[in-house]
Amino acid sequence: MKKPLIPDDSPFLAHETRKNRWAIPYHPECLNARINHLLAENPGHIQGKNILDVGSHMGTFAYAALMLGANFIEGIDTEEKMVLLGRELFQEMGIAKDKYSMTVSDAFQFLENVEEGSFETVLCLGMLYYTTEPYRLLKLMLRAAKESLILDTFTAGYAAVQGKDAPQVYAGINDETLELPIMLTALTQPGKKDYTLPNSFDYRNKDLSLITLPSSTLLEIWFNSLGVEFKKLDWSSYSTRPCTYRDLLTPDQKKSSHWADVYKSGIRVSYLLSK
Repeated sequence: MKKPLIPDDSPFLAHETRKNRWAIPYHPECLNARINHLLAENPGHIQGKNILDVGSHMGTFAYAALMLGANFIEGIDTEEKMVLLGRELFQEMGIAKDKYSMTVSDAFQFLENVEEGSFETVLCLGMLYYTTEPYRLLKLMLRAAKESLILDTFTAGYAAVQGKDAPQVYAGINDETLELPIMLTALTQPGKKDYTLPNSFDYRNKDLSLITLPSSTLLEIWFNSLGVEFKKLDWSSYSTRPCTYRDLLTPDQKKSSHWADVYKSGIRVSYLLSK
């Protein structure tokens, strides 16, 4: 993109707490590259479309979609404070109120009650792995989508690198394992900096939650079973080096990594699904 949609002084970045994450940091370079690759380079699925953004957070990608020509966008998220912040930011940016809606809602409840084909395009950018039922969510999102779904998610490989004990976990995982049609589940803390995961449980006086991580192979089996065409998006133009998940195991490796390493290594993938 010749001019970044989210400049350094954007109100969205002023309120962003995830700028220094190693995997998908929300700093200007990574954020604008993702907007470009996921949205701007797929204009036929954005321009003039009514779009649902599942897990919209404060609405950064929703705003970008509108700036790229979307007709209307519906953002849903379980975190009330982020939805309220998103509404404030959209007003601050002067977005017409008839161009968007932001709702506090559980994704499953919303999707189960919406009519089939209610939106031309559905976005799910970094939320699938936070549900304990990813296949069910995929099915419901495709039901809501009249034309397409743009999906960006971590895969089973992320389980091999997540957390301080990743080198020990890696000893039980290999390349062949991660190419199988499997789904790995990993523990995580439900309380993040500015949002809380909706599903959690108590274990020895600790509040825990789960992330669910299907392999790319399993994702593509699911896509076929749901009768949709799909294209895996190629992030190689953003890559700075050869990288596998083995290059992202230790804290030092993570700290020195480039954001595109997660895509180059295959621990995160993006797909355009078309009906």
